[in-house]
Amino acid sequence: MGDAVKPGNGGEAPPVPAEDPLLVELRGLLLAAEKKDVTQIQERLDDPQSRAEDISHVLPEAIAIRSRRDRDLTDSLLPAVEEAIGISVRRHPDVLVDGLFPVMGPAIRKSITNTLAEMLESLNQTLAIGFSKQGLKWRLEAWRTGKPFAQVVLLRTLLYRVEQVFLIHRETGLLLCHVSAPGAAVQDASMVSGMLTAIRDFVGDSFGSAGAGGLDAFRVGELDVWVEQGPRAVLAAVIRGTPPKELRAVFTEAIEKIHRDHAGDLEEFAGDAAPFERSRGVLEECLKSQKQPAEEKAARRRGLRRYAPVLGVFAVLAAAIGFWVFTTVRRNERFERYVRSLAAQPGIVVTASGRRGGKFFVEGLRDPLAADPAPMAAAAKLDPKEVVGSWKPYRALDPPIVVARARTFLSAPESVSLRVDGATLVAAGSAPARWIQESRRLSRSIPDVSSYDDRGVSDTDHAGLDRLRKAVESRRVFFARGSSELAAAESERIAQASREIGELGQAASAAGMPVRVEVVGRGDSEGTTDVNLSLSRKRAEKVQAALGVPPAGVALAATGVGASQPLVEEKTDQDRQVNRSVSFRVILPEPK
Repeated sequence: MGDAVKPGNGGEAPPVPAEDPLLVELRGLLLAAEKKDVTQIQERLDDPQSRAEDISHVLPEAIAIRSRRDRDLTDSLLPAVEEAIGISVRRHPDVLVDGLFPVMGPAIRKSITNTLAEMLESLNQTLAIGFSKQGLKWRLEAWRTGKPFAQVVLLRTLLYRVEQVFLIHRETGLLLCHVSAPGAAVQDASMVSGMLTAIRDFVGDSFGSAGAGGLDAFRVGELDVWVEQGPRAVLAAVIRGTPPKELRAVFTEAIEKIHRDHAGDLEEFAGDAAPFERSRGVLEECLKSQKQPAEEKAARRRGLRRYAPVLGVFAVLAAAIGFWVFTTVRRNERFERYVRSLAAQPGIVVTASGRRGGKFFVEGLRDPLAADPAPMAAAAKLDPKEVVGSWKPYRALDPPIVVARARTFLSAPESVSLRVDGATLVAAGSAPARWIQESRRLSRSIPDVSSYDDRGVSDTDHAGLDRLRKAVESRRVFFARGSSELAAAESERIAQASREIGELGQAASAAGMPVRVEVVGRGDSEGTTDVNLSLSRKRAEKVQAALGVPPAGVALAATGVGASQPLVEEKTDQDRQVNRSVSFRVILPEPK
């Protein structure tokens, strides 16, 4: 039998009852925030960029923690890093070459330099031994005993003792640490360190050897000083006797170990040498020595005494040659600096320089207004008699020379500054009116200048005249009401006005200008116009007579204006008194 079908549904599944809208709304209100957070978390997990950013925040710290715990992370990354480097080298070798170039170049050069030096030193010793009487004796001994010749030489000749070792800071030259062998004569270690630094710097500056490693060794009497250079420190060993070349490796290892153990101290060194006391043991390991039998020493001393006079002569010759080389190099350097300073001077062109006939010579072109080469030679610590100069005159176009030529041409006073702006000569400052007018006339003929701008030059004559004019025009001579007689109290005012008018006349005469001074009489508003006009004229004439004869260059005239031109508006008796006065009006020509 088939399945029973419930009536009313047509054999289909019963419908799902609809969810209550109120419940849906309630669920949305209660779970909205959580649903939003879940959605955001899901979106962040589905986004590769977001996951990468999250990992980047903790990746450095995670790598550091795991690296401190064990080497599993290093072992895991090593194959991938090696493969990446190999692919990069095969595809782009220039990148690795450029990156290693600053390191490999100096290392290779230093290695080659040390190897060649050791080879030459070994060759010199072999030649010195092989062709001497003692060398033939040692070859016979080697043949008789069956020992290699090199071993016999090593046993008989390489006799030495390292007496002192200095550790010196490379940049400052300060002593970091010092050790000495027992019984060795020890001087002031800091002083010796300073002298070693000075010698090293002198050799580097004089012979240009700083870039190639600097000074490696030198001899002082019967002592050899070997210098081992490091990036931040220098090891210097004082050796008595004939040291073997293998000893150089001991010093090299010592300076390398000090740089490893004191890398931070050397980089941050500020004058405190206390941290480098820990390197004393490393330096003491460098105090090597090798002894020889007493009879060998005696024979050697006898040989030295026999050749002492010859060695003394050679020593004197060597010292003389060294001094000559030193002075020659220093004089050449001073001359080169002198030539460079000449070439930098405006108006001087150096075309040739050098030595000729035992003296220095300089040839070129020189503007007559350029600097004198003779004082410059003295300033460069050269004897002017040892420098022969041959200069041909020419007209320079350097701005300083053009300005100097224009100043001479215009006879410009010190109060005027000149400069060149393109082809325009610009003047600024202050000058008399006559010079301003004359410079404008001469500016058309100034060499190497096409235009002249003197808008920045003020007229000192007009400035002084204007000051005196204001002083004269500020004077007043007062009169009593209805009177034209001068009061005794006004004599001082008239005397002051007379002095100022005299100064005005002198200044105007010096500037070549005429000046006119009008004595203007006035009256108050009381009385008739005719009376006031007559009274004011009399007052002006009284003051003119009191002033006396006018100075040269000053035209003095008296006029009366009555009450037509009051000085102040009359409101009080004091205002009327002001208007009953005589004033002065100065007339000067307008500046062009």
